[in-house]
Amino acid sequence: MEKDVDDRVAELAKYLFKAPQWTYSILFLLLFSLIIGISFDYGWWSDIRAGLLLIGIPAIISALISSPLTKTLGGNMTLNRSSLLALIGTVVIGIFCITGALFSATLEGYIMALGIVFAVRMLILLSVSSNNLWKMMTPASLQTLFGGVFLGLYTHSVVHYINLISGCIIFVLASYLFARYIDAPMKKAFGVGGLDLIKGFITHTANGPSGIEDFFRDMGESVDAPVTVLSFMRGDEEKATFVIPNFHPGLMGEIGGGNLPMMMTENLDGMVFVPHGTAYHDFNLVSVEEIPKVISAAKKALNNVVYADIGTKSIRIKKGNTTILGQRFGESVLLTSSQCPAPTEDIEFAVGLMAMAEARVKGAKYATLIDAHNCTEAYANVINPGSHASYEIIKAASDVTEELLATKNARIRLGVSKRNPMHSPDKGIGALGIKVAVVEVLGQKTAYALIDGNNMVLGLRDAIIKALPVDEAEVMTTDTHGVNFGGSNFIGARIDHAELINTIREMTEEAIEDLEAVQAGMATEFAEDVLVFGSHRTAQLASTVNTIISMGGGLAISIIVAALALAIFVFARNLRI
Repeated sequence: MEKDVDDRVAELAKYLFKAPQWTYSILFLLLFSLIIGISFDYGWWSDIRAGLLLIGIPAIISALISSPLTKTLGGNMTLNRSSLLALIGTVVIGIFCITGALFSATLEGYIMALGIVFAVRMLILLSVSSNNLWKMMTPASLQTLFGGVFLGLYTHSVVHYINLISGCIIFVLASYLFARYIDAPMKKAFGVGGLDLIKGFITHTANGPSGIEDFFRDMGESVDAPVTVLSFMRGDEEKATFVIPNFHPGLMGEIGGGNLPMMMTENLDGMVFVPHGTAYHDFNLVSVEEIPKVISAAKKALNNVVYADIGTKSIRIKKGNTTILGQRFGESVLLTSSQCPAPTEDIEFAVGLMAMAEARVKGAKYATLIDAHNCTEAYANVINPGSHASYEIIKAASDVTEELLATKNARIRLGVSKRNPMHSPDKGIGALGIKVAVVEVLGQKTAYALIDGNNMVLGLRDAIIKALPVDEAEVMTTDTHGVNFGGSNFIGARIDHAELINTIREMTEEAIEDLEAVQAGMATEFAEDVLVFGSHRTAQLASTVNTIISMGGGLAISIIVAALALAIFVFARNLRI
């Protein structure tokens, strides 16, 4: 399976870093400029002075002016970033000065570097500040402009200034062509540029998710999707609530719906379980601002729940690779689907919707299908409509519901247990930790273990179930993307399996001790007008990003080589004249 945009963006995250304090950048570029000055060969003291005047002072001035000037022109540039940008320009100049010194052409190397610095600054400003060429042209030119002014102290040759102007034109044009190449495919497909995506992603690292969410909001589409709640009441108090939103908790970190399970938990009473519904990345929320719509639907559903104190034993049914554990509460059914041991990704929304519809056709008042999301490996397949797995899920949901509706009712007892995460999120378990609910009907105990994480490594789910002191069990994950900043991070990949198994076994024992009579009820409401990525938009975005990245490197090298060759030719020709 090709990398989708969640994985691609998450992997790109590891290349990002926070700009250092501006004072460090200024001090380093000042020291670097003094050292590079030695390449000018004017004499020891004069070399240091040349490095300061030609490299250091222009860089410092541009660093201090770029930030306010960029903001005045409608962009966004912090002093830390502008200082780092000046430092990058200083390093570029240093490289060309040293290279020029090897050919006794330090000043020519410096002049060529000024043109390259102009182009580099423009490309970076278009990516991180504002994707408007004419507005960014002025702040991009500052280091080159001041370098050209101080150049007058060392040469009065018209040829040198002709070369400077020629170099600027060549390299800025090359930079512009590359920027438009990055922008064009995204602009054509989504109406927003590729540089806007880069800018939003970088802004996210500094200011939270709002920057990149603005980009996703522009390309999103509105959908309605069911949100189902299964509530357990002890007297007048909520003992536990299962909330199954049929939205995908991505993109990553806190972007979009990445924090959906946490926000659902914080806004509902009792011990809240938010397992993964049936939704693929097309149902990623474009913004954290969409989450309240899902929470509102869950609260409406809770208000409509009709409680009963009866239910059935759980029944497990298998069709092909699909295993569904079903249990009836009142006249409604809870269905939990797993493909283990076959590695899989998400279940498409349409597949889950059809399975729930089949359950209701069989006579269930309400039905919800949980994607246990508990067995995977890198680039596992999604269960799409029309696949063998999709028909297995639909058939299994229908058959298990029919059996449940014919099964004897009895009083329900429920016990719960909760543990905070054993490790930091980078180990694969999110802030919600682990929760276990044990349902007892007619002496049969069924455990539902929910881990706040994004899927599980192969085999771990079976090992956990085997260790639990109950008759039936299923292990589920929330599919939170809060643990994914930096790439895939499956439960069990970075933690000791025995420790996790023992923890869940202890929690199950605690839940059994907590067993008490409860009433249960289920209801469904639709979350309406929720902005998500949209049908096939995730795959389209991933494909576009993959194409840009795969071809961009070669194109960048070609443009750089062509621009350098043209600049060297022009410089040499002008010097001969």
